Amino acid sequence: MKKDFMGMQPTCKEVHRLVSEGLDRKLSIVERVRMQMHLLVCAACRHFDGQMLLIQRAMRHFEVPDNSDMEKKEK
Repeated sequence: MKKDFMGMQPTCKEVHRLVSEGLDRKLSIVERVRMQMHLLVCAACRHFDGQMLLIQRAMRHFEVPDNSDMEKKEK
């Protein structure tokens, strides 16, 4: 994707990085605005964003085994 006249439009690669980082930390306002600008015009990155959100939601439903339960089974 070409940069806009102000150089504010991020590349798909940068948006993928921002989407991933946004799952782990709060993005700055500049990062969020730049990412949202790109998502408005790039269907592939919107799809990627949706996939990442789906994975995040699915992972929240997994039960994490308690280590003490695992140790009891080993004995």
